[in-house]
Amino acid sequence: MIQFFFNKNLEDKTTYIVLTNQVSRSKFFISQYFLMNLIIVINILLSFVFINLAYSIFNSFKYDSFILKMTLVYLLYNLFASFCLINFISMLMFLFSLQTTTIICTLLVSLCFVANIPMSFVKANEKSYNIEFLTKDKNLEIFKLNDVYDTYTLNKNILENKIKYPYLSKYIYKYFIDNKFLKDQFSNKKNIDLRIKMWDELGLINKQKVIINENDLKLFSKPSRNNKVPSSWTRNDLFDLTLTLNNTFISNEQLDELIINTTNLDKKNILLDFKNFSKEINNYFKNDLQTSKYDLLYDFLFLDDLKNSNYLIKKNNLNQIYQLSKTDLKNIYEYELLADTSDGFKFYNSKNLINKLNFNLMYIARILENYFIRYSSNYTILSTSRVLKDQLDWSTYFTTRTKMKYFSYLNLYNGLWTFYTSNLGFYYKDIWFAPASDSFIKLEDQKNLFLGYLEYDLELLKNDVISKNTTNNYTKPRLYLIILLIINAFSFLIAFLKFKKKDF
Repeated sequence: MIQFFFNKNLEDKTTYIVLTNQVSRSKFFISQYFLMNLIIVINILLSFVFINLAYSIFNSFKYDSFILKMTLVYLLYNLFASFCLINFISMLMFLFSLQTTTIICTLLVSLCFVANIPMSFVKANEKSYNIEFLTKDKNLEIFKLNDVYDTYTLNKNILENKIKYPYLSKYIYKYFIDNKFLKDQFSNKKNIDLRIKMWDELGLINKQKVIINENDLKLFSKPSRNNKVPSSWTRNDLFDLTLTLNNTFISNEQLDELIINTTNLDKKNILLDFKNFSKEINNYFKNDLQTSKYDLLYDFLFLDDLKNSNYLIKKNNLNQIYQLSKTDLKNIYEYELLADTSDGFKFYNSKNLINKLNFNLMYIARILENYFIRYSSNYTILSTSRVLKDQLDWSTYFTTRTKMKYFSYLNLYNGLWTFYTSNLGFYYKDIWFAPASDSFIKLEDQKNLFLGYLEYDLELLKNDVISKNTTNNYTKPRLYLIILLIINAFSFLIAFLKFKKKDF
């Protein structure tokens, strides 16, 4: 297009004829320049309308606001990029021959696709880096650099509600951070009590004891090294079992009632997130949740402490009573679900008993706890521990990142892409943990290999602890915008002056 207006018209004398009819060069250049921009604007606007219209039609006019935001940002980016290209290529047309201009433009297009490659290589190398930290207790902790970045990035996402189930995520994560839970101490009694308190504050814990009775259990085996088990008990004997449980979770039906009756908006949003997450997990696991996540029961299995609250009694022999422990129940549970052959009580027909222990929302809560404890624990350690800067991987990381920071000032293409992606953002409803994992989340899964994104460097405070605001330690995208606007102003001015002085 630029070639047509500023090159072809010169060659076929169209420009000469216009200028000889007493039209000033300045007015002619401005009109040509305005016409080129108008054509670009019309084409981009039509594309914007057609894309959104097509999306609406193919989705039965159910529109996602993120699609509108994405196309609107792309519209503005296209307008700005086209404006830059018109100015720059116009300057090249008046400074060089058509062939030279074509070669330069081809190189610019090539650079567009490789602008982010240097940072991609740097990040690929960083995957193998191990960073050493000295904790407050003078213990050495070693973290993968990727884990450090994931920890701080997820912390930012949660606190800014940029994650699926934002209200629930922030509630759990902040509670874990405030109570300084560490992963290796997560299951001690004090922390279990605090965790139950967290769910109880949402109204998810039963206040009443739950009594489970199961009759006619047919014995398969008994503990061989437990002297408290009557020696007369043998295989195929029939037993009655009674359990009294504390702090059980409410049912799904009770959750629906709780949501309806909750007036506090913040609490209601958390409960709605919890309900929606439970639907997602139950749809994913179908009927296998209890089997797939069987070990999540143990932290929240609270047997009543009163005597004769949890016992096994032989049928028709009330004198032979055995007080059940948590270990006994675990053996019965794992034998039915996993056919575990370890020493302990096992029954042929305990399936109904195991079904009664299937507190669905308890498993949902435990899955959520496992999702967040890894990252909250890491954040608690990292935000209070000192980086050992004299180790090789940190030195290499710091040196490389410093070089990339200076290189980024020259890599304007990548800067332009960064400005675009920083305003576009991500579809945060897709940022969530893999359902079957213990704690795995892909925070950069939506990134395009050929586009530039905001990349922050780890910022150390004076005591060599990573700053809590380290996610803001990046080159601001508006800097690239200012540089490009300055280049555009010079490009336009040079093209305008060369046109005025050109000999037709």
